[in-house]
Amino acid sequence: MRISVIGSGAQGSATTFILTKISDAQVVAADIDLNVAKKAAEKTNSDRVTAQRVDAGKVDDLVRVISGSDVVVNAVVGRFNLPILEAALKSGAHYVDLAGDVPCIDFVPKELAYDNKFKDAGLTAIVFTGGPFVTNAAVRYVADRLDQVDEIRLRQGFVREETEEVPIFSPGWCPEMALMEWVRPMVYENGKWKDVPKFSGLEEYPFPEPVGSRTVAHVDFEPVHTLPRFIKGVKYVEMKQGPDRMAWMMIKQGFANYKPIDVKGVKVAPIDVLLTLTPPATETREKMMKNIARRKMEPYGCSLAEVTGEKNGEKITHIVYRVFNSRADEEKWGTPGVSVGLPAAITAVMLAKKEVKHKGVIPPEGLDPNLYLGRMAEKGWIFNEKIAGEIRP
Repeated sequence: MRISVIGSGAQGSATTFILTKISDAQVVAADIDLNVAKKAAEKTNSDRVTAQRVDAGKVDDLVRVISGSDVVVNAVVGRFNLPILEAALKSGAHYVDLAGDVPCIDFVPKELAYDNKFKDAGLTAIVFTGGPFVTNAAVRYVADRLDQVDEIRLRQGFVREETEEVPIFSPGWCPEMALMEWVRPMVYENGKWKDVPKFSGLEEYPFPEPVGSRTVAHVDFEPVHTLPRFIKGVKYVEMKQGPDRMAWMMIKQGFANYKPIDVKGVKVAPIDVLLTLTPPATETREKMMKNIARRKMEPYGCSLAEVTGEKNGEKITHIVYRVFNSRADEEKWGTPGVSVGLPAAITAVMLAKKEVKHKGVIPPEGLDPNLYLGRMAEKGWIFNEKIAGEIRP
């Protein structure tokens, strides 16, 4: 097997590292910064990993790197998804990415529109496979057991403690996406996608222990735009997760603006200023995990879906969820970023081994849930299920 990973940041480097642990694939770690790619390759301590420089915005350069690969994993910011999709097609490689671009209402259809091209080429593109999106496959598993699916309510919550007295905006993953996913949240209702106000839908949600009750709010999320396309008949889909209040503050102050403004006679985009001053995600993640270990914190999280529908004429709600501990995951796998790197690596290996028979472009809910969730479970990624029905006389 030969697998190319485009992007060697916090999530791409984790994907590269895990690929060497779960497969015997030859792996190419590629990045616009060759030194970053070399660092990701060296971290694996494997002679099966090579580093290359690549410009993810240039299809020909991507083809040069991808050529001969069975699968390409796209671990760069979403605006480069379409060029990498094109390069995968030209190279005859299957494709995996972690997330799309924002706003999702504009970008998700553009990526799914490659479906026929991949079918015609006999290839598979599995899109939006980042950590919380694996829950979509669990939703598919539940939907296949119901006669009718009415509502899907996605939730993600975390046990978080600030590791600095005066925190700054420094997410442990792509800072740009961590900011922009809060700008235009939407829900799906009765056949249409609808905007909801920024920073809205705040509620205390009772996650399973040890996460417990956590505040969540509406966020712009790819599954809100894919689940209605792949789960027939669903009338309502929403996603809420723990609010990033630092991101909210930056948005309210205007830093999520790509349009240049005048600053003492110099034109500058506010978001460029913020991203220039934001520490790299790899640096933030490493610092975060060191602080967590030093303070003996237990950083639990939970990805959950409430799926409400009907079975044999009765209304029923399935809750599927996965509780995880990012510190324990890092200790087990030897790298930060497991929540994204592991699903991407497993998905890439499934494609390389030709375990996925479907051709075209699909998100996780388009896969055979028994196969996909089974492969995830083999690596310790376990979902639980609770079922509640109405009590009738």
